[in-house]
Amino acid sequence: MSVCRPARCLFSKAPASIAKPSPPSRSFHASAARPVRKRKPHYASIKAEDLKLLNQAAETHFPKYDTSETTLLGKRYTPSQLAAIKAAESAIDARDIVTQGQQRTDPFRLPYEDDMSEMDPVTDHAPKLSAADIPGPITFRRANAAERDAAIAQIASENMAKMWPDGVPEGKLGPKEADHLEETIEAAMFQATLDPRSAFYSKNPAVMEAMADPRHSAVLPDLPRLENRMARQARRMANEEQEDPRQKRLLQYMGWNKRKLSQIRVKTLVVHGVTNQTRMGKIRSMYYLTIAGNQDGLLGVGEGKSVEPEEGRKQSIMAAIRNMKPVPRYENRTIYGSLEKKVGATKVQLFSRPPGFGLRVQHLIFEIARAAGLHDLSAKTPRSRNKMNVIKATWEALTSQKLPDEIARGRGKKLVDVRKVYYGGSVH
Repeated sequence: MSVCRPARCLFSKAPASIAKPSPPSRSFHASAARPVRKRKPHYASIKAEDLKLLNQAAETHFPKYDTSETTLLGKRYTPSQLAAIKAAESAIDARDIVTQGQQRTDPFRLPYEDDMSEMDPVTDHAPKLSAADIPGPITFRRANAAERDAAIAQIASENMAKMWPDGVPEGKLGPKEADHLEETIEAAMFQATLDPRSAFYSKNPAVMEAMADPRHSAVLPDLPRLENRMARQARRMANEEQEDPRQKRLLQYMGWNKRKLSQIRVKTLVVHGVTNQTRMGKIRSMYYLTIAGNQDGLLGVGEGKSVEPEEGRKQSIMAAIRNMKPVPRYENRTIYGSLEKKVGATKVQLFSRPPGFGLRVQHLIFEIARAAGLHDLSAKTPRSRNKMNVIKATWEALTSQKLPDEIARGRGKKLVDVRKVYYGGSVH
């Protein structure tokens, strides 16, 4: 082993005055060295001749405030707010907005295009006003019959003028135009009846305008937005409506809201009276059997019995919704193959059918299939046709189907749906 090689390696690290500098060592990454790299600017450089065009575009699209606009802004904003607006706009160069401005694509953008310069009555909330914004004495009283009729006539005329800006059509009208005019008059009169100006009267015109102004409805309880007989009746009925504790417990159990619960299709299929013999005598009650489904693969059956008919029906509805189970559906329209289920002396046979076949079954199975979201099905009930057993057998058959992949997994086979592969899914 030579001693010269370690010596060369040692002398290569020495300063230039002692030894000859060694060639640069090879880098182990593909990117260039930092001194060699050229950093790209974030924005393209602008030439001097293009700067004039940018200045012209900036002055055209984003002009400075003139005296009239400053006066209007001073009426709406305080001097400190106006100074803040001017300072913020002076800090932003209009040319940067022209060169770098672009439409937002983030998920937090507004669902509509708006420059925020005007108040949109649909998407923006109206500013709330207090009683101090109403000039003059804030005194009002309940209107008498004559004042009420005069106010309704005036408000109805104003509404008609808004609906017919060119004037009410005169002369002989066609059937459609006459119906449209009649509907317009009814709508104008109904709005005038609900308007608070028809229920209250004030000598101060500003108070009358504030009654119809929605900006006063939330902060000024002395001037209610709606305060007449019809509104009081609707408010009283809404307050007296009590929430069913059974429904409240069901929503907590299912984790749903009232809107999702209202989408469930519910139908009572069996209703009959039953008698319970006790030492106190015969006690008659009503029996209900109800089905529930979301028409998209969920189905449930529930029973209820009570002396009060409405109570028993509610029990069956809540039990049906609580007992809902998923129903496997082939192509979201029919069952997988043929099914057979026996409950008591009743036997139900269900058969899948091709697209467009429809539901050719008896009325009880028809309602069950429609609640579960099945469209192509046929059925037989060769033995007893007891209604309760037919419904229970159909429900158990639909919810306990054996899927093809489960059968293939149990047999240790691979599943190939030949109906879709070789026939394009056009056959059942």
